[in-house]
Formats: sequence, C-alpha cells, structure tokens
Amino acid sequence: MSMWYMNDEREAVLATTREFVRDEVAPRALEVDARNEFPLDLFRRAGELGLIGITVPEADGGLGMDQTTNALVLEEIAKACPVLTVAMGAHILLAGGMLQLLGTPEQKSTWLAPAATGEIILACGQTEAVGGDDQGEYTTRATLDGDEWVINGGKVLVSNIGVANCYVIVAVTAQQPDPVTKTGLSAFIIPADTPGFGVGKDENKLGWNGSATGSLSFSNCRIPKENLLGERDQALQAMFVSATAEFLSCGPVSLGIAEGAFQMARDYSMQRIQMGQTQFDRFQVTRHKLVKMYTQIESLRALVFSTYAQRDAGELELARGRLLKVEGSRVAEEVGREAIQIFGGVGTIVETGVERFWRDGKVMAIGGASAEALVEAVSAMMRKGLI
Repeated sequence: MSMWYMNDEREAVLATTREFVRDEVAPRALEVDARNEFPLDLFRRAGELGLIGITVPEADGGLGMDQTTNALVLEEIAKACPVLTVAMGAHILLAGGMLQLLGTPEQKSTWLAPAATGEIILACGQTEAVGGDDQGEYTTRATLDGDEWVINGGKVLVSNIGVANCYVIVAVTAQQPDPVTKTGLSAFIIPADTPGFGVGKDENKLGWNGSATGSLSFSNCRIPKENLLGERDQALQAMFVSATAEFLSCGPVSLGIAEGAFQMARDYSMQRIQMGQTQFDRFQVTRHKLVKMYTQIESLRALVFSTYAQRDAGELELARGRLLKVEGSRVAEEVGREAIQIFGGVGTIVETGVERFWRDGKVMAIGGASAEALVEAVSAMMRKGLI
C-alpha cells in the first residue's frame, strides 16, 4: 500500500535503500551491535549510494532533495541497524547542518561536500558535563590570540569520535553568554589531527553500540582564525536549527526501531508452535499486544510524516520536531519491550537480535537531549503562545 507522502522520486530512493539494507546492512547488524564498532564500511557505502547527503544542496555536493525523502531513508535503515542512522545524523544533520548554515563557500567545499558523499566523517561537540541543555553554563572557551583561536575545555557524549576527520565544536567566546540575546557562543572547525585536541575512548553504553560516543578535550588547542564557523558569538541560533533537524530525524529513526521490533515479534508469534497452534493463534494476549504495537507505530508514522510535510513546506516545526523525539522514543521503547515479552526467555538472549531494539529505543529517550528537557522546551513555546 502506497502512503500519501510517497511519489516516484521518493520511491526510487527508498528502493535503493531497501536493497542496501537487505543485502548489506541487515546481515551485519548483530555483529555491529555485539562488537560495538563503528560500521565504517556501511557508512561509506551509504555515502556512495547518495543516502547521506540527501538534503545537502547540489551546489555543496549533495542530492538537494527534501526532508521527507531523508526521513524515509532513516526509517528503513533503522529497521535493521539503528546505530548507522545515529552516525549519519550526528554527521550530516548536526555537524553538517552547522556547516551548511554558517560555512563560507571555501569551508563548505573543504568539509561539507566530501561529507555529503561519505568521503570524510564529521562529528559535532556541543554537550558538556555541566549545564545540561543550558548552554549558558558551558565552560569550553576559545580566545583569539593574534591569527589563532586558542581553545581549552572539553565535551562529553560526542558521537563519531575517533573516526571523524573533522569536528564542529561550540565554545564560549564572550566574557559571559547572554541568556536573553542568545549570544556569546561560537562554532569552530577542528581537523582531527590538530595539536592540543584529544579524543577519549568509546563509552560502553546500554545501546547505540557502534556509535563511537565519548569525550573530547582541548588543551591550548590552536586553530587558524579562519576556522571560525559563522560570526563570532552568534552560533546559538544555528545550533537551535541544526538540533531541530536532529530531533526531527529521531521520529523516523524511532519509527524504524519500533517497526523492526514489531516485525520480529509478529513473525515469531506466527512460527512458534505451542500445543499444536502458533503462539499468535493460541493466545489472545499475544494478538492484542501486536495490535497495540501496530497502532502505536501507525500513530507515530502519521505524526512523523505530517510534521515532515510541514517542514518541507517551509515551517521550522520547532515544537513538533522536538515532540518527534519525545513520542518516538516512547513508542520505540514500548514496542521494543513488548517484542521481548512476546519472545519470552528467548527474547532476552542477545543473539536473538530483538532486545537490541529496546536498548536503542531507551537511549533515544536520552541521547542528544532528554525527552524531559524537550517537553519543557515545548511547554515554554506554549507559554509564549507559539503553539
């Protein structure tokens, strides 16, 4: 059944994605999770197929297609290997988004164009151990010294560390960031081999295994003043927009996670024989669980693609974009949990492959911004009459 948001162009991209997932991603998904290694070959292959730079303008090396098409790609990949979509989002939506919004033509040619095709990998360092979602408490500081910026401080929970060729990081450049005017933070381009720049170890996490997530450190790290991205003290607005793009992407990724878990549970229930009948036929509770899971998935699908339609129509979707992460992570967690329950004891065995969807859904509720912080952000928009 063709959905209302499909067209010939999107169908063609989705067909390419499905073939890629079936032949290359799905056979490797359990290995990526078990070994907790960044899926570099799959990432490069996605770039070769044009699946990374879908929304990057053609002038900057991408395909110049719309956000909905990108959502379809992320959903399809997440059905098999959610962590690959996490890597893609940190790369092209967060770091790439900052480059796209703030970069000079030279910066885009050097970094964004090869990133759009997966030739190089980007990472974005924003989060710090202090402040939570309050960037006013950030302590990583950049000071202009002649023709160079000197950076000191650190970042935590940054995805794509170690494999990235280039890091887009945010640092305090004013005496004190202004919470009213949202000024005082600047963005910088830091090549991976910059002296004074340190990359920590990959963290051993509950989920998102293979995302290469960890800390960064800056110890008198010097970069040319030309590596400033955009205007001094004015990075926060671009951060807000690029972060919204990532929050939006959590909708289709969560949808894919839920679909992957649901499909496994449904198929298992129709193959598992108990007392001469399939589990599906014998137990009403199994059938009802699956119907509820299906309902949650289709409700999330409606929210995801109606929001993306508005985004492609030119709306920023600041509120609903954040709600895609909130509702998406909830559905991914709940469907993943029920899928394990349908499998029973077998579902708790890692090699079965179903429990990883719940783990990835759980991390989705936290990584990149907690669901609670996003709900608070939406409530602030509500108080201001913006929604």
